[in-house]
Amino acid sequence: MSIGRIVDLMSPRAYRMDKRQAARDLTRARILDAARQLLADDSTRDLSMEAVARRADVSRLTIYYQFGSRTGLLEALYDHLAARGNMQRMAEVFQASTPAEALTRMVSTFAGFWSADPAVMRRLRAMAVLDGEIERGVRARDARRVHIASEILKRTNQTKRLDAAQTQAAAILGMLTGFETYDALSRSGQTADEIIVTIASLAERVLADASAAPAARPHAAKRIHSKSRK
Repeated sequence: MSIGRIVDLMSPRAYRMDKRQAARDLTRARILDAARQLLADDSTRDLSMEAVARRADVSRLTIYYQFGSRTGLLEALYDHLAARGNMQRMAEVFQASTPAEALTRMVSTFAGFWSADPAVMRRLRAMAVLDGEIERGVRARDARRVHIASEILKRTNQTKRLDAAQTQAAAILGMLTGFETYDALSRSGQTADEIIVTIASLAERVLADASAAPAARPHAAKRIHSKSRK
């Protein structure tokens, strides 16, 4: 680093800029946590800019300055929830040495994500039914699970494209690792570890079916239904 650059960083102007950025970061974090608190609050049914501003004790203009729009706020909120749910672990899925290991890590990562803020996730997805803006964000993120499952399935047969049965298997794996599955098992009394075991067991059967030769491949959905009846 040049001497001139060091002098610039030590100048009063640079110090003031750093302080302003730190203040903006703190305000941004407060707004995002206020949005999360609104979702966790059973008495609240509103995730409008006004409601978030009131909870965060800032003006609507501040929220627009930070996020640009409600869509920008929601996108940042999804990222905030992902960070709280340790979704950075998703990198481990693509670093796994085998498809089976990748699938296990995928199940574990999403189970950990859903368990971090289940009340918030439940409310957010319920709001998506009536709020198109939230619904689009939720749907886009749900599609990512199917994409991840597809990439894992491609590794099983070293192929660039999935056949129809494998495409259906990817959709089933996306469903198994979704919040609704996690929530149903949680409400049935299963612990977080038990949920991972249950989902992983079903997911492994789907992976095994999808990895088999087409002629020997049973219908994945039929296998899951058969196991659920035992």
